Amino acid sequence: MKVQLICGFLGAGKTTLLKNILQEESAGTVVLVNEFGELGIDGALISEGTSVDVVELPSGCICCSLRANLVGAMQEIMENMEPQRLIIEPSGIASPSSIILGLQGADFRDKIELAPVIGVIDMTLFIEMVRENDFSNFFQDQVTNSDIILLNKADLVTPEVIDECRMAVIEMNPSALIIPTVYCRAEIPDTQPKGEVTHFHYSPRFNAESFKFPGLVIKDKINSLLNNLKSKEFGDIFRAKGIIKTTHGTEVFDYVHGLINFSSLNEADENRFVFIGRDLDRTKLEAALRESISQV
Repeated sequence: MKVQLICGFLGAGKTTLLKNILQEESAGTVVLVNEFGELGIDGALISEGTSVDVVELPSGCICCSLRANLVGAMQEIMENMEPQRLIIEPSGIASPSSIILGLQGADFRDKIELAPVIGVIDMTLFIEMVRENDFSNFFQDQVTNSDIILLNKADLVTPEVIDECRMAVIEMNPSALIIPTVYCRAEIPDTQPKGEVTHFHYSPRFNAESFKFPGLVIKDKINSLLNNLKSKEFGDIFRAKGIIKTTHGTEVFDYVHGLINFSSLNEADENRFVFIGRDLDRTKLEAALRESISQV
């Protein structure tokens, strides 16, 4: 079984890349998604419009607390589904080196082939965050252990920023294949993974708050709430995502460092919300969400 790891910080574009890959070829593929939160959102987005099987490992990070769960899930996938390819999308705070080392040490190592690791970088924040002590080791780990780097969101930055990001990546990993992208659209070459792993210790101080509510969502109120996240009234929120049922149908929302996006989804059973960041105020978030739900 060929195993491909897609890594990247919160909101960099991993799920978008995964959907692009599955549009090209989904036969014989199973996707293993790990989300940092009790509720899974990405699984519904990935499976829509494809026949691919999606296995979800929510509530934790597979590079640390859920590493044994990852190995166990892979064992079950190999025995029960027998796919030709497994794509792993870990949470946005996962350390690629820890996952790779876990796979290399697994009992079934001789039954899998590790494909090139793809790292997705959000160029709107990469340079700023890679210089911060809190995040420097995370990006060092991601870039150093990726074989292919997608410099994503090229449409939102200047050519000078693209060049600066490229040089920063080259400094960390001179052998990486670097591709600037918009919505992670790129021809992914079938290169050889380097096989070497360098671990950088990273202890993220993040938490996630997840909510489920019945009823219809008033979209204007959700949009207002998302715009208010930048005020840090609810904590230092890096990422928010959800599936909402509105009078105009089911939609998906996405909040990444102040940028908000809505898109349509075929159907959903309930409203789901996930907020990821530091020092989150669950009580305030729940109250604001309840105000956005119509009970009619």
